[in-house]
Amino acid sequence: MGFARNPVSVNAVGWAEDQGRRNEMEDGFVFVDQFGGRDKSAFFAVYDGHGGRQVVDFVTRELHENVLREMRKTTNAPDALLQAFQITDDEMVRRNIMSSGCTACVCLLQEERHARVIYTAHLGDSRAVMARGGNATRLTSMTDHKATDPMEAKRVIEAGGQIINDRVNGMLAMTRALGDHLLKMPVLPNDVVSNVPDITSTDLSREDSFIILACDGLWDVMEDQQAVQLVLECMRELTPIARQL
Repeated sequence: MGFARNPVSVNAVGWAEDQGRRNEMEDGFVFVDQFGGRDKSAFFAVYDGHGGRQVVDFVTRELHENVLREMRKTTNAPDALLQAFQITDDEMVRRNIMSSGCTACVCLLQEERHARVIYTAHLGDSRAVMARGGNATRLTSMTDHKATDPMEAKRVIEAGGQIINDRVNGMLAMTRALGDHLLKMPVLPNDVVSNVPDITSTDLSREDSFIILACDGLWDVMEDQQAVQLVLECMRELTPIARQL
């Protein structure tokens, strides 16, 4: 649990994690203030690891650096995100990081000519939800990348994989992830598990108050609106507490 001290690009950033019953914490979180040296830009990400920490540690360290490098080559943020995901995944193969994997939920905030825009890129079932006028607005695409989703299952099968007990080749619940290279080329003829994120863009307005990035530990037990409402209630409690102080 923690918070960013005096961020420039946003008003406040806080984070928390809970290992639960797992043998080790496999989640990762990244916040980069003034991303790329720009006062109104920021990078946020949540990564939910599985099968060990190798991949999540690598992605936590490298993905935002690859995004930054790609953004220096193009003004097209979605292209930069797409390339950065591919480069990060390919580099793990070169370093023989093969077995573990992680989901990814990335938010890239930046100032553009017409508005302040937030881009999201996600793999797996981690999610970004924004409070807009008190209502939950899903920033990531509405589909979680899981073997139980018909369209995701169709893609897996067309790539030569199987869905066994709601898992890709009986191994993995996620249909898209970073790492998990035993389910990708060159081990298999095709990438049965994909590293291609769904990417969205949202123009921000005065109605937008905060964003929640979280993995399935939250979204499996709470709907989007419930999470937004809980944060709003906590924010309302700050005023009377401040007055008492």
